[in-house]
Amino acid sequence: MNRFMVWMGFGSLLLLFSSLCATVRAEMPRYLTTSSASASPQITWHETLESGWKESRRRDVPMVIYITSEQCHYCDAMKRDTWCDESVRRRIAKGFVAIRLMPRRNSATLGRIDVKAYPTTLVGVPRGKIIGNRIGYQPPAALHGLLSESESRRRRR
Repeated sequence: MNRFMVWMGFGSLLLLFSSLCATVRAEMPRYLTTSSASASPQITWHETLESGWKESRRRDVPMVIYITSEQCHYCDAMKRDTWCDESVRRRIAKGFVAIRLMPRRNSATLGRIDVKAYPTTLVGVPRGKIIGNRIGYQPPAALHGLLSESESRRRRR
């Protein structure tokens, strides 16, 4: 009888898990679940500063460094609203290298950066200098403003 109860409990857990996975898949942003030739380009995130900086130097384009944290409401909102925005995705794919840094994965790198709050967005040039920054949630229009300001600064140098 005990084995039967254990198997029934295990079966219930499997059923719960499979329905949870289906719910999560249904709630995922479209760009994470589908791919089509007509869709706008996706942002390819480098997960370390070193790999992104290397790509930035190779392509001679600036870096957008997004510093985010787990369980951060404003970070999640920016991921959902800003980084999923079609115009932002196109602009990043066309002329920037995207780098996403998180405390758990990038503690050594973030120990050298004075992060006052999450999210923080930086723009750096291939030489390694930061030429723009914003602290906190940035809607698409504000991010475009940061990118435009940074492009202007880069051209003046």
